Parts: sequence; C-alpha cells; structure tokens
Amino acid sequence: MRKMLFCLCAFLLFSGVFISCSDKKEAAPEKKGAIEEMTDRVAKEAVEKIRTPINKARSVEDIQKNRFSDMEKELTEKP
Repeated sequence: MRKMLFCLCAFLLFSGVFISCSDKKEAAPEKKGAIEEMTDRVAKEAVEKIRTPINKARSVEDIQKNRFSDMEKELTEKP
C-alpha cells in the first residue's frame, strides 16, 4: 500500500511539473535590452551595406548578358 501511495504521489508531482512547464502561451514576450537592439540594428545595416554592391553587380551582370544575347541574335539574323 505504501509503494502504491508513493507511486501515485510521484506521478502527480511529475505530471504537474510537466503540465506547468509546457504551456508558454501565457508568458509575456521578452523585450530586448538596449544593447541587443543596437546590436541588431548595426547587424542589419552591415548586411545591407554588404548586399548593396552584390545586388548592383548582379544587375550589371544581367544587363551584360542581355546585351550579349541581343548582339548574338543580330549577328545570326543578318548574313
């Protein structure tokens, strides 16, 4: 009888802990600190400064490919 009571108490304790820890819907979202916000802002700016020249180079490459394809079309059409 004593083992059964001990098992029942242990089961109730573990199930209560599991249920109380698994629900995070009620928890308020954590706000970032000033340092974290500034770090995120600086990281976004750095990414944009890196991506801008890459995007410009890609657009120039696309323009160049289009010009070469247009030149090839004209050369093949005119004998």
